[in-house]
Parts: sequence; C-alpha cells; structure tokens
Amino acid sequence: MLAVKYLLKLYETPPENGHISAFDTYGNTVFAGTDSGVLMRFVVEGATSPEIVPTEGSLSGDARDRHISGGNSARSAEAGGVGEEQQAHEEMHADDFHAVSQLEKIYTTLVHHVVVSETQRRVERIQHSRTHNILFVLCEHRLLVLNSITFEHIYTVSDYVGTFFVSDSRQTSSQRVGRHVICTTEPHGRELRVYEFDIAQNKHVRPMAPHKVMLHEQAQTLVTYGNMVCVGMRRGGYRLLSLPDGNTCSVLPLSGDMQPLLAVGDGEVFMRYDHSIFSVSMRSMPSGRVLGRTIQLEDEVRHMIARHPFLFAFTESYCDVYSLYDDDVSERLPMSGCLFGSQLGGGDFLYAASATKIWMAGLHPLRHQLADLVERFKVEEAFHLLSTQRSRNSLDWQAIELELHVMVGFAYLHRCRPKEAMLHFNDHIDPRDLLLLLPECIPPGPDEYSSELRGLLKGDCVGETRTSSDGVDFASKDEDVVNVPVGGNNVEPLLAKCGPDIGCWDGGFWEEWSGCCPYNTYIGELEKAWLETFETFPTVPRSTDQADGVIHRQVMEWGCITAEGFLERSWEALKDELVVYFRSRLDQASPVHARPMEYALLVLALEARDHREAYQIVVKSSSLSVEDCYDLLCSLHEYRLLACLLYCRGYTQDADRLLRQRVCVSSLLPPWLPGRCNNSKQSPAYMNVPAALHSQLTRLLTPLPKNECLVVADLSSPRGAHSPNDVDETHTINLPLSLSLPMYLVSHLNIPALQELLAEDPDAAVITDEEGCTLLHVLFSLFISVRDLTEGEAMTKGSALVGLVLSCAVLLLDHGADVAAPNVHGITCLDVLAIAAGGVFFDIVVSALLADRDVRKAAAFTNKDDNTLVNGFIPIA
Repeated sequence: MLAVKYLLKLYETPPENGHISAFDTYGNTVFAGTDSGVLMRFVVEGATSPEIVPTEGSLSGDARDRHISGGNSARSAEAGGVGEEQQAHEEMHADDFHAVSQLEKIYTTLVHHVVVSETQRRVERIQHSRTHNILFVLCEHRLLVLNSITFEHIYTVSDYVGTFFVSDSRQTSSQRVGRHVICTTEPHGRELRVYEFDIAQNKHVRPMAPHKVMLHEQAQTLVTYGNMVCVGMRRGGYRLLSLPDGNTCSVLPLSGDMQPLLAVGDGEVFMRYDHSIFSVSMRSMPSGRVLGRTIQLEDEVRHMIARHPFLFAFTESYCDVYSLYDDDVSERLPMSGCLFGSQLGGGDFLYAASATKIWMAGLHPLRHQLADLVERFKVEEAFHLLSTQRSRNSLDWQAIELELHVMVGFAYLHRCRPKEAMLHFNDHIDPRDLLLLLPECIPPGPDEYSSELRGLLKGDCVGETRTSSDGVDFASKDEDVVNVPVGGNNVEPLLAKCGPDIGCWDGGFWEEWSGCCPYNTYIGELEKAWLETFETFPTVPRSTDQADGVIHRQVMEWGCITAEGFLERSWEALKDELVVYFRSRLDQASPVHARPMEYALLVLALEARDHREAYQIVVKSSSLSVEDCYDLLCSLHEYRLLACLLYCRGYTQDADRLLRQRVCVSSLLPPWLPGRCNNSKQSPAYMNVPAALHSQLTRLLTPLPKNECLVVADLSSPRGAHSPNDVDETHTINLPLSLSLPMYLVSHLNIPALQELLAEDPDAAVITDEEGCTLLHVLFSLFISVRDLTEGEAMTKGSALVGLVLSCAVLLLDHGADVAAPNVHGITCLDVLAIAAGGVFFDIVVSALLADRDVRKAAAFTNKDDNTLVNGFIPIA
C-alpha cells in the first residue's frame, strides 16, 4: 500500500543558523531548533491536499529540487486503439503538468527566529501542543514553555531535564482543555518525573502523583500514550510504565552499544533492535505475550515516524515506508540523512528534516488507502484504518464510511459473495448501479421503443371506459372486478414535461442517477471476476473417467464443480440475493429508486417463472413504468400482465383493446362460433364426436348434483379462505376478472402456484370473467398454441401439454369448477377445446373428464354409505 503521493524539499537552512537538532510541526507551521541555540518558525503556504493533486509517474524537479515520488497508484483506462492511446498519453502529460503547477505554488517562509541559548548550546528537543499555541523547548537541560507564535517565554517547567515527552491531549476526551501531562527524565539520573501543566489555570505547573518513578538506569528516550510510558535505556532495554500505579514491564532488552530509538502512533510503540523493529501495544499494561509485529531492516535506522497505517524508517541514505497492514516495505523515498520528524503529527502531510534540509511528503488521502486495502480484500483492515481516523476533524467521516461500505460490497460481489455484499450496500447505493451487472434488468431507452409503444405514449392516456362491439363491458361491472391497490397516481402524465417529441424525455429510468459507481469495476465482465475467484479454490485430482480435461475445483458450499457450473451457481446466487435485497427496501425507497427495483423484480420473477410474484409486483407496484415494461411484456406474450399495468396506470382504453384482441378467450375463437352454439347439436364439441357418443358428451355437460361434488376446502365463509386480493377498497382500482390472479396462473399452467392459491381461496376456482368464461375455458384455449404447428411438432408439444392441462383441470374440478358452465354466448369449455385441439387431444381430454366424473360419483356414493353407517342405520335390500 503506497503512502506518498509526492515529495518536496521545502527549505535548506543557511550555515549561520547552524544545523537542525530539534524539529516538530503543527498544521502548516514548522518549528526547528539548531545546534547553535536558534529557534525558527516556518510557514508552508500553497500546499493543497494530495487528493486534488493528480500525478502520473515520476517527475524530475527544477532548480529548487521539487520532485514527485515515483509511487503512482492511479490506474489509467485501457486504450482501445491508437487514437485512444494518444489521448491517454496527452491526458497523462496534462496531469503531470497540473501536478507540477500545483507544487510550484508551494513555498516556505521563515517568519520568526530567536536565540534561546546565549551560549549557543544546542536545542535538544521541541514539541508543540496538539491543542494550543504553546511550544515545549528543551535547551541546556531547561524545559521551557513558549508561545509558539511569538516565542514569548511562558513558564519554566524544570531546570534539570534530560529528555521529555508531552502526552497528546487529544487522546482523552475527558481531559480538561489546556491540560498537558509532561514526562521528564534526569540528565544523569534514574528518576522519571511527571508534571501537569494547565495553560488555562494561570500557567500553573504541579507534579502529579506518583510524581517520581525510579528507573533501572538513565532513560535515553521516552514516549507516552494515554497513561502509559515507554522508556528506552541503553542497557536496561525498553520498558513500559503505568503512570497511575507505577507498575513497570520489561518489553525488549538491548545489547552492545546500540542507542534506543522509539516512535509511537495509534496506541502502538515501535522499538529499534539491531536491524529490526519491534512493536507493542501501549493501550494497557500487557499480560502474556508482549511483542506484536516484527519488521526486518536492511540498514540501521536512525529515525522513525509512525503515521498510521505507515511506519517511516529513515536510514542514512533513504527512507523505507512500511505498511502496517502488509508488514512489508511499500516504497523507498530518496530522503537521505533525516534524523527528525513530527512524532504526533497528522493530516495529509508528513514533515521530516536532516541537518540542513526540511522535507514535506504529500500522503495519499484516506480514501485511496481504503480503496487499496479493499482491492486486496483486506476488509477488516480497511474498517480498522477508518476507525483510527475518526478523531480527524478535517474528515467527513460518515461519508467516507458510506463509501467504504460500497467499496466492500462490490469487493464481496466480485468474489461471488452476494449475501455479504448486500449487507454492506444496505441503503448506501443506487440500485441502478447493481442492475448494470444484469443488462436484462435494464429497460430499453426511448430510442429503442417499439412503434406500438411510441403510439401508446403519444396518444391520450386518460382512460374512458370502452364497450366492445359484442356488448361486453370490460371495466364497469362491479361483480366482475378484482380490487388491487393503487401504487401512486392513476394516470401517468408521461408527456406533461417533454411535449409530444418522444426523444426529449426528462428523467426516465435514469433520473437523478449520478453516474456509474467508481467501485463497480466489472461492468459487463462480472464473470471474469468470478473466474478469477474460481481459480483461487483448490483443484480436485482428475480421476480416470474424467477424460474431457475439464478442471474441477472444490468450492465451499457447492462441492466439486467446474468453472461453467461455478458461473451458473454464481448468477443464481446473485439474482436470489438481489430479490431479497430489493424486496426488503422497496417500501422505504424513493420513487426514483423504486422504479428500477420493481422492474428488476418483475424481470427476475418472470425469468424464474414465479408467476404469482410477477402478478403481485405489477398490480401492487407504485413506480413500475409502462414505457419500461411494455415491449418486455409484449415480447414474452405476457398480455394479461401488460393489461393489468395499463389499467393500474390509467390507460383504460388501451387495456380494453388489449383484452379484446389478446387476452379474452373470444379473441382466439372464430367469429361464427356464438351462432353455432345456439344449437347444441351443431356446437364444435358435438361435431367432434360420433353421434353414438353424443350421450356421453351430454352426460359430461350435465351439471353434477351438489351431493356428488367432491369439495376439498372449507367453504364455511362466504368467500372461503382469505383472498390474497382482498385489500382496502378505499385505496383500490377495479380490474376485470379476466385479469385476476387465478386466470393468470391458469394461462401459464403454473399448477403449484394455482394449488397454493386455491388452498387460500377455494372460491377462486369458480370465478368467471366478463364474457362468462371459466378457468376451464381459459385452460382449454391453451391448445391454440399447437394448432398451427406441423403434425410432428403438434404431436410432440401437444402430448406434453395434454398432461399438464389434465392435471390442472382435475385440480379445478376438485375445487368446484363446472365443465358444463357456458359463457354469455352459450360456449362451453368443451367447445373451446374442440376448436383449439380437436382430434385425438379432444378425445383424450373428454375421456379423462368422463373418468374423473365417474370417480367423483363413486366417491360421493361411498361417502353417503359411510354416513349412513355412522348414524346407526343399515340399509335392507
């Protein structure tokens, strides 16, 4: 994970001021002390966040030694041809020029300097407060508190200090404003003292209890975090010390003549040991295993800066940057001789200094670091990194957290884990970004509309009830309607905003869309990402019977599977999770987001042949659009669903026309049939059987007595079980019964869904539409589909169809459907069967219905005998 976006040399001190011996920063202000007792304050101006400084590659600097580090993590888009490559090359140079121009605006000014040592003794250490304009300066063993703007002397903490460290006052939210805890050591003694300096209370300094702690030997360096102190001693090594109780713990010994070196960041202290760096947590006194991470070095480290999630290790010739989430060197910076840096600094810049030069490194922004971790699927590390930056006031933390969830969601999705992806997406993503991965769930644009849809949208949408030429009213009979909820306005003012020109749509499906999510990097290539994931699973040894050479891998939850099977399962899992995700958020979604979600749910339901769900989506939708669905439903011959949608959206006349032309049974029958059926002997049913069998047909068309009907559902209530179509009438519109759910399920021969519906509402089996047609009329009209096929195709498809039709017919008869019921023109379901099928299929169905009738009569007689025995009566011959 790269840390530095660019590197810039800010300033080179003149010889008369001496060499830099102490260093710290606060914001864009740099403080430096020299070995000749001079204290300087610099202001860096013109520096903007690295997030808005684009770079491509490595640039050489000018005479002022400005240059950009070679680390470049920006990804250029792949060029598809010579022209695109040239354009990308030009854009790269433009970005480079912009980066250089931005860096040219950065300049450093020495605004103030003062001599703090009249004897020109070196400034040993300086540290700026993280909350106030005060500067702690150690010179000639005196620890001074100065005003960091004017360098005015405020207070002298002690005249006998070897080294010191001021705790970061931001770490404890309950700490009083202005309160600073200072840990000091003696120059030649073993005593560690703790002071409290409160700038808000008369600049008072007082020792803290316990105010003295005796160490094993003289401390060379120390750092603090909260109530913990880590001290480095030459022979005693590194020890942790708890300020409240004075307890100590040995962490790491030192050997030889090596000096201790410490750095602290995010509650973790880093300790130099030979050619390695060890770390330990400072959040509490450790128990058990002490040491944490270990980092191996090539050369001796002379200075360290911990800036989570990176550790900058400065050697004599360069600076190695370690990513704490990778435990490895991520980049090497040409910063030679740097011995000083800001231990508690933060923000987008890192400052360091050698004896004569001051450097500034522009760090990659937090978003870049998070994206880098997520790209390598280090999800937990990314959220941990974000949590460590919560205290940064300059960050829009909530916005970054939202972006991180979206990034992680796509990372899970690309690794074929859609369930985890949807949990992270939550409400943070536009559903259209997900639909880009499923092109079939994106409706056609205005330029792709069919001529029929264009004509519909250009016409008058306001529906007036139309009456068909044969006298059947399709939308006015109260007894022939189904109540369905209205999801929004009854009439869509489709042309109100953009006039009659179909090409000037304002909004539409992509209304308020902010563009493709930048983290959705596999649009159109999702299978490529899944195949890359498939390659990570272990291969299964090929058996002798696997001669095809296809590689099988062991996939968790799916077992031994090929790449083709893996992709198939992956698509199924994605679609299943999308359905659950959209359903759970549809009620709270805005109309702009509900529209694509409802459309996707409809497409996926139709694809899965979940006709009951598809019907409910259409009649209960609030945002489903006619222009989105019209061509889709027409191409799938889903005319009943289309008519439902037209009714719900106020296109009443067009829906009536569609009913007459595509939906009603009469639209499939010849126009002469009603007159022929007035004479029963001339009806198609009688014409299809020999005269000798007319009596059998008459017996079938004679209604059964009620005591011979096999009723399998409880009809104690007026409508039986609760109907799924029962809704609040104050929020409903009327649909013709030809568009009811039972009619729709029968038209698709969805027997399981129909069986489930009849168990809930047994009366649904006996409904009739506006023409008086029953479910059996609709069922037998399905044979129309085989009428125009060739003889061979008709027999093949008809043989499969007849079995399903008979199963459905028996189910309807079990729930009270009547074969003998005619429609308003006297046409029975057998007449429809004779017209649609005829021949052998007609004979098969009629024979099966006669057999079912005989079984029903026998069952009714058996039930009657059983009831007689139960009542204590024995019939006498």
